[in-house]
Amino acid sequence: MSHSVQQQAAAGVGTRPAVNRLPERLCRGVARSFMNGSLARFSLRRRALGDRFESQEKYVQDRISNVETYQQLFSEFGAFSGKTVLELGCSSGYLLAALLERERFRALGADTDAQALARGHAEYGGRIVFLPSTPSSIPLPDASVDVIYTVDTVEHLSQPRDILADCHRILRPGGMLLSHFTPWFGPWGSHLEDIISFPWAHVVFSMDTLLNVAADLYDSEDYVPACYWVDSETGARRPNPYVDHERWREFLNQITIRQFVRILRTLPFHVVQFRRLGFGGRAYRWARGLRALAQVPLLDEFLCSAVFCALQKPR
Repeated sequence: MSHSVQQQAAAGVGTRPAVNRLPERLCRGVARSFMNGSLARFSLRRRALGDRFESQEKYVQDRISNVETYQQLFSEFGAFSGKTVLELGCSSGYLLAALLERERFRALGADTDAQALARGHAEYGGRIVFLPSTPSSIPLPDASVDVIYTVDTVEHLSQPRDILADCHRILRPGGMLLSHFTPWFGPWGSHLEDIISFPWAHVVFSMDTLLNVAADLYDSEDYVPACYWVDSETGARRPNPYVDHERWREFLNQITIRQFVRILRTLPFHVVQFRRLGFGGRAYRWARGLRALAQVPLLDEFLCSAVFCALQKPR
């Protein structure tokens, strides 16, 4: 349930597949055009704000740079001040720490990634309580939390209905679950923008094709790995992370807006708000012109930058 690929996808195992099939050759050609070729200026990686793929520090800084946007979304449903607040999928807790600089509350962070939790405890242990969760449960008593929030986590839940049901269990009556996530068919739904850097690649090609091409590009001499694929101690490139397709299937549940809505209908939450957020134009200014299309049925799956919903546990 971590925010970043490096915390969920295992280092590559097995042999890198040959890229011989026509879809793979076509995908590789397009990817190279966006990597170093004629279309490089439109690359999702080069357009990434704050050069977030170039170092761990810049990656965290970029994540934290959005904290004001998240706080504005959350604040419509009450302040965090004085409450017990849990972040589901907290990684090392940097977003919780940024929110704590704005409000005082009891901060809890839950994640399945033991290494991320250890880093968080070392850095923020005096301010945040970190909890090792499972894909389906959070180790907290019934009715013990006022607010749960998730940011860019729902798409990584391997058992989304079960863990959301457990969120309902640990919330106090009247408590809120605030969820922000990117639906599968959005332009960067494959989470491969650091290497397959053209938008909607997963709409055109299968995930297996994308991973095979990514594995091939990763071992090429002209590819510079994103920061999370470089060993922080040795500076060496980690083993190819794109070979193990099963781990990527665990990392991405490919949830669509409609699938998420169907899950919500089976849970005892009251849906207070459900919003489809259009593109903000931070990376591509022209994308602001597509905002209205994020509200159009079917088109919303492709032209929605994120979904935000507020769910309340009945009193």
